[in-house]
Amino acid sequence: MAVKHIVRRDGKGRTKVVDLTPLKAIRLHCIECMGFQKSFVNKCSSTLCPLHPFRTGKTSLRPR
Repeated sequence: MAVKHIVRRDGKGRTKVVDLTPLKAIRLHCIECMGFQKSFVNKCSSTLCPLHPFRTGKTSLRPR
């Protein structure tokens, strides 16, 4: 289920309206955390972050 939400588009205060699913919300949070540099999200080394496994916008959890 997607919800319409206003998010920051870049570090300059511009915004956009997007349909957010939980995974998209996590992805956008990670992009903002990495200074709006999308390429840095895949290189994130903050493995203690609870969102780290979901940072690419896909479920990457594997059963242990």
